Amino acid sequence: SKCKFGGNKINLIGKFYKSFLCIFFLFLISGCGFKKVEKTQFYCEKLALNCELLADGLIFYTSKGIVKIELFAESHPLTVANFISKVKNKFYTNKKFYKIINYSNNKLIHNGLNKYSDFGQTNLEDAANFDSIPLEIKLKNKEIIYETPIISPLKINNLQHKFKKGSLSMVKVDMNRSSSTEFFFSLNNFPEFDGRYSIFGRVISGSEILDNIDKNDLIKRIEFY
Repeated sequence: SKCKFGGNKINLIGKFYKSFLCIFFLFLISGCGFKKVEKTQFYCEKLALNCELLADGLIFYTSKGIVKIELFAESHPLTVANFISKVKNKFYTNKKFYKIINYSNNKLIHNGLNKYSDFGQTNLEDAANFDSIPLEIKLKNKEIIYETPIISPLKINNLQHKFKKGSLSMVKVDMNRSSSTEFFFSLNNFPEFDGRYSIFGRVISGSEILDNIDKNDLIKRIEFY
């Protein structure tokens, strides 16, 4: 009877162990406590973007002169694909720089279609709705991170791109998402923004043009090169 009791005890432990594994597995696949990491392709398909048809750069023809941009397609494929789709649809043709922000050590120049005017009134002149795209950030030698701002100083030091003179970034709509239409140029280093915005390009010529951009200036057109 001892052997039988011992066998029953072992069977009970085995069943308990199997049940535990099943519950743990369901816990994992349900996403409880574990954030699912969505890949680039998932977002590209969700937003109907072809993230493989990318361009090396863009030429901005502004009312003050020409600005040439290099795009970071390798590190920010989703953000670049979204921007290229807007350019192809002439979304930024004749768009004014609607906001100029002057900090003590930097200047930010905004363009694109913003939901509200400076007086807080809804401005739906050029678009039916205002959507957003996931925040997209790349660490050196790591996969792309989506919808998660970088806060850790160690990770910030390991960012693929940081805010420098001529950095091109999408405007944020909340902590984890970027605007799909609004963007801005940074005219100087700006470590306060590092890890919080999707930097998807940089100025390679014409930075002096941006220095002279005023609120009434506009983008006449954008071409690929």
